[in-house]
Amino acid sequence: MKENERIDLLVKILEGDNAKAFATKTGIPPSSLCRVRKGQGKPASYFGRILDAYPDVRKGWLYTGDGEPLKEKSERGEILQKIERLEREVRRLASMVEKCTK
Repeated sequence: MKENERIDLLVKILEGDNAKAFATKTGIPPSSLCRVRKGQGKPASYFGRILDAYPDVRKGWLYTGDGEPLKEKSERGEILQKIERLEREVRRLASMVEKCTK
């Protein structure tokens, strides 16, 4: 599977073929995403944005096409736990900043 085909598949899997939602979430300009899906442009230049926006995507699959496109549920669970911890830390720090500014 070519790079553009992998991105096209991700748009279908992750956003139900809603390219606008995928573009918004990744920060890829919609016109660029359209060109990439058609096999034009340089899909690999957007891989970092895709991986940042969708932590369930397997990096190895995105770059090479080997394996499965999405991580297993156990891996997703670990990622969600890390996100929750980071969100708690952000709230804690925001509370500290608020106390300092009063």
